[in-house]
Amino acid sequence: MAKDDVFEIQWEGLDEFVEILDKMEKETEKIIMEEMTAFGMEVEEGAKALAPHDHGDGLSDSINFDKAKKEGNSIVVRGGSNKPYALRRHEEPYRPGVHDKYENGRHYPGYYVDGRGQGTRGKESWRGIQPGRKYLENAIKALEPDYDEMNARALE
Repeated sequence: MAKDDVFEIQWEGLDEFVEILDKMEKETEKIIMEEMTAFGMEVEEGAKALAPHDHGDGLSDSINFDKAKKEGNSIVVRGGSNKPYALRRHEEPYRPGVHDKYENGRHYPGYYVDGRGQGTRGKESWRGIQPGRKYLENAIKALEPDYDEMNARALE
């Protein structure tokens, strides 16, 4: 083969193609951030609905989720409660049986039944789940189909 016999392939418009891919990546990231933020708000709604309720609005009102944020290669949504007893209410096992409540010198006979007080038992279920312990975990479990749908939308 002589020196003049050169086979050459040129890709014209490669710079433009790279720009399009960059734009697609940024748009995809924006869509995922919006979807994850919306999902976090649904988890917040569920956790508030499923949180135990004794008196006042304390625990339910303290549950909040932030907007999605990019951290390295991950997109993260953080949430929960800042109340010191929130973790205890989430993790502590139910106490079986019927128990009285004593508060501010008052006696409430039979207030707790199998670890759930009157206020918690009086709350409506959320997506078929009764309020009580494991309220964050249960909210996420109830939203698994929504999570799958969110991922499908993001991929589209």
